[in-house]
Amino acid sequence: MSRYRKLIVILLLVLTGCNAKVELNEVLIVSAVGIDQEGDQMMVHLQVVNAGGITGGQGGASVGSSGSTGGGSVYTYSVAGTTLYEAVEKASNILPRKLLFSHVSCFIVGEKYARKIGLAPLFDYMERNYEIRDNAFILIAKNSSAKDILTLYTPINKNPGELLRRQVELSSSTTGIAKGIKQKDIINWRYGEFRDPVIQGVERVELSKMSGSTSNLTNIDANNKMYHITGLALFDKEHMTGWYNENQTIGWAIINARIKQLFISIKKCDGQKGHIGLMIKNIKSSVKPVVEQEEITYEVNVSGIANLQEVTCKMDISDPNTIIEMEKQVEEHIEHDIESAVQLAKQKKIDVFGFGKSLYDKEPKMWKKQYKKVWKKEFTKVKVTPVVTIQMESVGTRVKTIHEKK
Repeated sequence: MSRYRKLIVILLLVLTGCNAKVELNEVLIVSAVGIDQEGDQMMVHLQVVNAGGITGGQGGASVGSSGSTGGGSVYTYSVAGTTLYEAVEKASNILPRKLLFSHVSCFIVGEKYARKIGLAPLFDYMERNYEIRDNAFILIAKNSSAKDILTLYTPINKNPGELLRRQVELSSSTTGIAKGIKQKDIINWRYGEFRDPVIQGVERVELSKMSGSTSNLTNIDANNKMYHITGLALFDKEHMTGWYNENQTIGWAIINARIKQLFISIKKCDGQKGHIGLMIKNIKSSVKPVVEQEEITYEVNVSGIANLQEVTCKMDISDPNTIIEMEKQVEEHIEHDIESAVQLAKQKKIDVFGFGKSLYDKEPKMWKKQYKKVWKKEFTKVKVTPVVTIQMESVGTRVKTIHEKK
């Protein structure tokens, strides 16, 4: 009898259903989260995926066979709260399903919130929420709100949050940042490497009153339905304090070895009107602190190869001296970007490069004794020496330019 009882117990254990199961039609997948400040309230914007809208048509809305616009592929809900967690909990009062945060691809922070409130509340929530992955992208809505970014229907890609992630990666040759800025980067910088964080910016290409409507997707002009990845937002600890322009952003990316390839347009064209366009590849950089008589100098060594992409003026590319001059101009261009990025950081007294961490790694006793408590002041005194070496690899399949007269 006991044998049968054991068999029954085993069968009950094996055949028991999943009591904690959640069906797909019972959840709302959150693809992006936005945060703004309005008065003394925090506004949280939750962009959720509409599975029915994803299955048909192109862009941010589904289109039926008759050509009429169906439901959107995503919807953005906005909820107010004293804190981020309170706002998310309040969302359960208006949303028809349970929120699922494990597929969040990016967080958008309004510039006003970033300057006034800072990053601490957001990162406290993200680190405590086990569903949120630490590789989610973080972006600052430049001169606008997170709501402006997350209430835009986009063409081609049905999920605006996913589109932002792809744009960050595709824009690396102009912004210089190959893999974007993620949650784990900011946490490591702020709490583990004695440095101030930076975050990429995003803004609409054009603001349109119709951009939040699916009918906007029927307009062939795509500019008012797209985003632009901007330069870096600078932070003093948790609070935003300013912006890098595109060239300064490239300088930061080179110092931090975040860049793989870069497009450079040079205006110098042997005194003529025109431009030279080059793609710089295989970029490698390293930073070395040198301490001599209590004076700190950081040597930034940069190397790479250049491929000529376009020439809009008359030049003799077959002349070796012309190639040498091009290499020199590229090197000077990169040196200027580095120096400009460092200069603005010193003005704001923020170490966004990790210079303090590299000094600690080389001279830990000196760092703790002399510099740790007064690094903001000492950072403004450091010298940065860029040493750039660029070699021309290819001028393309054409030696003579079409601007040369026969």
